[in-house]
Amino acid sequence: MRRHAANAVTALRVLLTPVFLWSVATAGVRGHALLSAGLFAVIAGSDFLDGQLARALRSASDAGRLLDHASDICFVVASLSLYWWLGIIPWWVPASVVGAFVVYVGDSWRQREASAWVRLIGSRIGHIGGVLNYALIGILVGNETLGIRLLPRGLLEAVFWLVPLYSGAAIASRLMPREALRHHPRAPSRP
Repeated sequence: MRRHAANAVTALRVLLTPVFLWSVATAGVRGHALLSAGLFAVIAGSDFLDGQLARALRSASDAGRLLDHASDICFVVASLSLYWWLGIIPWWVPASVVGAFVVYVGDSWRQREASAWVRLIGSRIGHIGGVLNYALIGILVGNETLGIRLLPRGLLEAVFWLVPLYSGAAIASRLMPREALRHHPRAPSRP
C-alpha cells in the first residue's frame, strides 16, 4: 500500500477535477463558490503532497510522474478553458498552456531512449510555469468565483499576459540546443 500512496493522492486530483469544474460553473448556487475554493485547496495541496510522498516513501516512478503530469495538465487546461468559456479570461491563456505542454511532451518523446516508454523530462522554467498556472487558477477562484475582487480588472489582465510569456520561455528553452545550455562561454574580461 505504501508503494501506491503517492499515486492515490494524484488519483484524488483526477477525481476532484470534474467536481471542481462543476462547482465553478455553478458558483451562483449557494455554497458552490466556497466549495470551489475548498476543492482548489485540496487539488493544489495534492499536487505538492504526491511528489513529497513519493520521495519520502521511495516510490517515485516514471509511471507516477506521467500520472502526475497528466492530472496537472488536465486540471489546469480544463480549469482555464472553463474560465474562458465563462468569459473571464481570453482564449490564448489556456492555448498558451496547451502549446507549452505539447512541446514538453514532444521534446521528451524526441529525447527518449530506445525503450518504448516515454519519460517526461522536466525543466526549471516548465516547473515554474506549472506553479504559476496553479497560482493563476487560485487567483481566478478568489477574484472571480468567490467574488473577492482583490485584483482590479486591469491588473488581472496583466497577469493573463504573463501566461504566454512564461509558456513561451518554456518552449524556447526546449528548442534551444542542449549544448548551448550546458556550455555557455563567458565573455572575456577586460582589464
